[in-house]
Amino acid sequence: MRLWQTLGPARYRLRSAGLAVLVAFAGVVIFLGIVTLVSFFPGSGTVYQGPGERPVSVVVGECEQIGPISKNGFGYWWECNAIVTAADGAARQARLERSIVTPEDRGQPVELREGCRDKSGLTDCGYGRPVNEWFEVGVLLIGKLNWVIAVVSALGVLMYLTRALLGAPRYCRFRGSRPLSERS
Repeated sequence: MRLWQTLGPARYRLRSAGLAVLVAFAGVVIFLGIVTLVSFFPGSGTVYQGPGERPVSVVVGECEQIGPISKNGFGYWWECNAIVTAADGAARQARLERSIVTPEDRGQPVELREGCRDKSGLTDCGYGRPVNEWFEVGVLLIGKLNWVIAVVSALGVLMYLTRALLGAPRYCRFRGSRPLSERS
């Protein structure tokens, strides 16, 4: 309420709207920064679900470079089409992301690990290089922390937008506290 009285209604609302934009921008930058960090992880990322990892042979086909901002975060990343052959000889098409393979790998077999999140082991699979399981768990926890940060920043944006729309007196009533002008 003191800030409302000091700045006045219009400047208070503009300040709150500006803070909402700032919190949203910071949340997006932090989210993408952590996604970038996790995208550098070379493993399959399936330590927590599915039947486990298995070795596969991959023959890389056409590759496409994406970026500078993408689902992998900041930077330029390679996404390549590949034919994946499991130990049992079954082959299927897959899209390998996060620069696990690059155009330099085209045409030659590359040994990777495959981890699928379904029981059949045929769909929703991740691919990567062999890594320590504890390292994979650590990266998973960082990824989960990223979603907590996203929720907290979204709540911050919602709070500042509510302040901007309602103004301080109505916002205080909305939250259940009395404005200074009503206190004795």
